[in-house]
Amino acid sequence: MSSSKIILSIFLIAAFLSPYTFSHDSWLVPDDFTIEPGKTLNIFAKTGMDFPESLNSINLKRIKSFLILGSAGKIEAGNMKIVGKSTIISCNTFKSGTYIAAMALKPNMIKLSAKAFNEYLISDGMNKVWELRKKEGILEKDAVEFYSKYPKTIFQVGKKTDNSCLKAVGLAVEILPLKNPYTLKKGDDLRVRVVFRGKPLVGAELSWSYPGNGETFAGTKITGKDGEAVVPLEKSGPYVLRLTHIEWVKKKTHEWESFWASLTFSVPK
Repeated sequence: MSSSKIILSIFLIAAFLSPYTFSHDSWLVPDDFTIEPGKTLNIFAKTGMDFPESLNSINLKRIKSFLILGSAGKIEAGNMKIVGKSTIISCNTFKSGTYIAAMALKPNMIKLSAKAFNEYLISDGMNKVWELRKKEGILEKDAVEFYSKYPKTIFQVGKKTDNSCLKAVGLAVEILPLKNPYTLKKGDDLRVRVVFRGKPLVGAELSWSYPGNGETFAGTKITGKDGEAVVPLEKSGPYVLRLTHIEWVKKKTHEWESFWASLTFSVPK
């Protein structure tokens, strides 16, 4: 059987499972993506696959860093606390402009059987890694993976937009819009660039969704040679973009390291 047919077979098997049986995304979701100047804001750190519903909160001890940036520079965040299935960050009042909130989560370890790991690779769009395992003769080998997550959100204060949201904030992997999404509308396209350790990430599977879509994605694109992809904004309201990048590191403690990125924003009505 050809490798392409084998991948298809695994994909069909994984499709009958939840495509994320072995993984969940992390998101930052403001209680309102657009607020008036001077108001406070709560940002919810969530874990799940049915955006924006949360299955679990994020352990405060796992949070490596959290920052808020705007055209005026860094903004101080208030208290963090866990309420129900979300971790909530209270933010100070804001002046008019476009802002980024970004979080980095410390690496966590997971052990997966060979079957589970292979299915996870296919369902999360990492076919090249599956092919690498096949080439190296390790498809039947169990996996120890260290994974870290880097959720980010863009929100708008008042009517004055700016380009501060187009800049990288130094996460290991992040999704950069090439245009402020709050200057766009339903029917427009949003071009984004994915960077990993500061360089364009080529061949990554970027997916997007919005509320009401369940655990499936509205669409998927593969990033080009410049790390870019175009996302059609077919609806107004909240959006989430996400991807997973994985590397074979061959360390004593683990062989695989994965880096999860997400970006949330809202398309103006």
